[in-house]
Amino acid sequence: MNRFSKLIGILLSLTMLTLISGCGGGSSPSGSIPPSTTQKTGILSLSITDAPPILGDDVTEVNIAVIGIEYNYNGEWTEASDFEPQVFNLLDLQNGRSLHLGDLILPAGDYKEIRFKLAAPEKTGDVKSNPDCNITFADGSSVPLFVPSGGQSGFKGKGAFEITADAKISIMADFDVHKSIVVAGNSGKYILKPVIRLIVTELSGMIKGTVVDFSEYTDPESLVVFSYTDGTYDIDEKNEIDQIRFLNSISSSDVNMTDGNFTLSFLGEGNYTLVTVLYEDDTFIDVVDREDNIEVFKGETTPVDVNTSD
Repeated sequence: MNRFSKLIGILLSLTMLTLISGCGGGSSPSGSIPPSTTQKTGILSLSITDAPPILGDDVTEVNIAVIGIEYNYNGEWTEASDFEPQVFNLLDLQNGRSLHLGDLILPAGDYKEIRFKLAAPEKTGDVKSNPDCNITFADGSSVPLFVPSGGQSGFKGKGAFEITADAKISIMADFDVHKSIVVAGNSGKYILKPVIRLIVTELSGMIKGTVVDFSEYTDPESLVVFSYTDGTYDIDEKNEIDQIRFLNSISSSDVNMTDGNFTLSFLGEGNYTLVTVLYEDDTFIDVVDREDNIEVFKGETTPVDVNTSD
C-alpha cells in the first residue's frame, strides 16, 4: 500500500511539472519573443512631390538619387531596412504629380521628421558631386549636383504624423526645388540644399486656380503662384536671400500660360495667402497680385480666380 501511495505521488508530481511547463512556467524557445514584449508596428506609405524650380526652360531634368530613409523613434535615428534605393527626376513630379517611394514598416508612435540619405559625395578633379544627382539640359549636357552631407547625415523632412498599430498612413514629402538649388558664387556649381515638407495626405486639400487675365502676358513672360500660411507673407519676401526669393512660402505652382490654370496640392487645412509673381526669361520682375484668406479643407479642392489687373 505504501509503495502504491509513493507511485501515485510521483505521478502527480510529474503531471504538475508538465502542466507548469505547458503554461509558460519554463523558458521561451530560442528566438521567440513573449507576446507582452512584441513591438507594435504600422505602415508608412511614403510618396514625394515637387514644387517647380526656376532654373530656365533649357533644364529638362533634376535627377536625385535617394539611397536610404531613416526615421527618428524615441530620439534615435533608425534606417528603414525595407526601403529600396531610387533615382528620379524631380521635374516629373510637379503640379500635383507624385512618386510612391515605398511602404515602410515603422514602430507605432508619434513622429516629427524622417531623413532622406543620398549617395556619398565624390570628387572628380575640382568638382564634388553626388552619384546620380545631376541637372540635365535640352542639348543633352549635364552638370553634377553637390549635396553637402547628404550621404552622411542626410536631409530632414519635417512634419508631424502618427503611426498607428496595424494601420497604414500615407505621407507626402514635398521637395521644394525652388528653394533647394543654389549656384555657388561665380563657380557655376550647383548645390542642393533640400527643403522637404511632410504632410499627411488624407488631411490635405488643394487649390485649383486660374489667372483670368493670363492673355495679357506674352512670351517670354511667365507667372508663378506662391502659397503662404495666413499671416506669414511679408512684402520683403520678394528680396533675394542666399539666391532665394519667397523663402517662407509653403509651395508654388507655375501658371500654364496657355489657359491660365495653376494647381497647389498637398496643403494642410487652414487659410492661405496666394502671391502671383511675374518673371521674364526666368528673371524676377515683380509681385503682380495678392489674394488673402483662401481657405483649404481636407479632402477638398478650393477654386480661386486671380486677376492681376485689379
